[in-house]
Amino acid sequence: MVEIKKILLPVDFSDVAPVVAKWAKDFAKQLKAKIILAYILEDLTAYEGIYVDIKTLTELENTLYEGAKKSMEDFLKENFSDFPEVEPVIEKGDVVETLINLAKEKGADLIIMGTHGRKGLDKILFGSVAEGVVKNSPIPVITINPYRAGLLTVEEPALEPEIA
Repeated sequence: MVEIKKILLPVDFSDVAPVVAKWAKDFAKQLKAKIILAYILEDLTAYEGIYVDIKTLTELENTLYEGAKKSMEDFLKENFSDFPEVEPVIEKGDVVETLINLAKEKGADLIIMGTHGRKGLDKILFGSVAEGVVKNSPIPVITINPYRAGLLTVEEPALEPEIA
């Protein structure tokens, strides 16, 4: 059996991320594995020339990077204070490609990531990061849809009586 020493855990700081992080952390504890916690900033230079100059894009990327650093610090404190074997990484680029390259560079043995369950037009237009990683990863990938796994529930809004 392959020994799993490093787990790549991509996060997007959404409401799903802490649920998937807890699952991955519990899994890593059982395996005595290290977690590489990764956040990928989309490369905005593709938008250069579309009514946005490179200086504005660079300033925006710097602002987004600083925000990502703060979000990563907060995420680590809130979700990994009891798990010291975490290496936070923030990279810039195409999310799928960058995650796969990061897994290779860091010697990850496994990727654990959440899915948001995009459907219909959203999936056609935007695709799925998880789907892209699963299709292109040279290492095993575990995907977790916390809604289907019963780890999260969709809160239904309370129906208010209609007064006519």
